[in-house]
Amino acid sequence: MNTTTVYDSKAIFYHWVSAALILTLWLLGENLDFFAKGDPRVFARSTHIALGFVLAIILALRLKWKIGGATKLPQAVPGLIGKLAVGTHHIFYLLIACIIAVGVAAVWVRGDNIFNLFKVPAFDPSNKQLREEVVDLHGLLANALLILAAGHSLLAIWHHVILKDGVLKRMWPNLK
Repeated sequence: MNTTTVYDSKAIFYHWVSAALILTLWLLGENLDFFAKGDPRVFARSTHIALGFVLAIILALRLKWKIGGATKLPQAVPGLIGKLAVGTHHIFYLLIACIIAVGVAAVWVRGDNIFNLFKVPAFDPSNKQLREEVVDLHGLLANALLILAAGHSLLAIWHHVILKDGVLKRMWPNLK
């Protein structure tokens, strides 16, 4: 096992870009209905979809990198708690992949207009219940991810402020 005390620049980049995208996507998704119908809402939803596509690319690159030789650090906390932390990270990846998949399904079921450039053909245009269920599932998964991320963030801050054990510094960008 590598005894490095900080993650490499790719890990840090993927982590913080993913965090920023997820927060931005969640905020935009929660506020789509506040945009005026027509072009403003089409642009907002299209931006949400485009950023979701970027998140999918980042996730794919991150998983490829992780499988192909990512920096592996010793567990920050040994034992069961450390194993729980590792499991939580796997849940993050799974939730993100599910949110993306359900998001793609929502685009297809709704038949979204993308930046007024093209329209995705609707799967079943008259099935309003299916549309609502897919969109609701997407939102439920996104909320679960945000709750998990908030817990993750609070624990990182707890490690930094209370335990002062350097766990947060392992993933902090080296801004020299």
